Amino acid sequence: MKSEHAECAESRKMPALVWNSQRLNLSELDTPVITLATDVKVKIQMTGICGTDLAVITGKEPGVPGVIRGHEAVGTVIETGRNVTGLKAGDRVVIDPNHSCGKCRFCLQGKQHLCTGTDGQGMPIAGLNKNGTFAPWFVAEEKYLHKLPEQMSWEAALATEPLACVLHNFRESRVREGNSVLILGSGPMGLLCQFVAKRMGCTTVSIEINAGRLAKAQQISDYACPPEELTAERVFRILGDKKFDIVIDAVGTQMEIAERWVERGGTIIPFGINGKYQYTISPTFYTQNAVRLLGAGEYLNTFEDALQFAKDVPEVSALITHKYSLNQFETAIQELLQNRTDSKVSLEYPVLKSAFVF
Repeated sequence: MKSEHAECAESRKMPALVWNSQRLNLSELDTPVITLATDVKVKIQMTGICGTDLAVITGKEPGVPGVIRGHEAVGTVIETGRNVTGLKAGDRVVIDPNHSCGKCRFCLQGKQHLCTGTDGQGMPIAGLNKNGTFAPWFVAEEKYLHKLPEQMSWEAALATEPLACVLHNFRESRVREGNSVLILGSGPMGLLCQFVAKRMGCTTVSIEINAGRLAKAQQISDYACPPEELTAERVFRILGDKKFDIVIDAVGTQMEIAERWVERGGTIIPFGINGKYQYTISPTFYTQNAVRLLGAGEYLNTFEDALQFAKDVPEVSALITHKYSLNQFETAIQELLQNRTDSKVSLEYPVLKSAFVF
């Protein structure tokens, strides 16, 4: 049912950031409406700009043209379909963008993270291959919306989706208390990996070339440094006569360093996204050293755990350092891309992760 404010809160048209094969365009599109009895309409409060969005913008990953980008979002329910029972107008929610079809062979095996969609073209994911959250309104089925704890900040809740990715990779790699974990790169995903590793009781080490991000990593990890300072002598002082049980490439281009520092019997996780990066491996290295190279895919059954983590560790909200209106998107993107390449970014107020606020 509609809230008493729904009619005045919405209009037939809305601004939206749409990918057009070359760049993002601020367009005017029809406001989405409820079509299924299980649908919920959400007024978006805040939506994060993900590294995946930046990868598309910079040509490292393909983007589906004509799609509203954005897949990390929180907002307020303003309308519900007649069969919605767990949510009502006024509830604050975080959106799960992965809308597995439930019908393909993978979904039927309980492997929804490998969903190929009913058309075989891949899992429907809001902001990737179906309309997402770089817009003031969004409609999804109730099962893809999770109610926020009462005292939780919007900023902490915004970390839920990327945390779900991190927790899935940690689970699949069987990380446990006492492991040593090396995170290559301290962007938003790398920092979340550090939060999780520390929370699990792991010896946590990270590297980063950007001064602002490195300063943040030094507040989280047991030890954080520029790549050139991660020497054999330093590792020996941290771990003794061993290397790292788990090495996470949170950049997407660091396989050489990952192989250098992984322990025999350890695991390398290629976690960052860069579709243009290629690296030649020696299968013998992996066989003789019993090293696992783990590709975990999309997250599976970790969204609720991620929401709980964000509640228990509200410090994750600090990753949102900059906020913009939708019409400031060019400035937001430019500053994020500049921050990735400028190693002298301000230590006092580094750009870690930005969000659009409505």
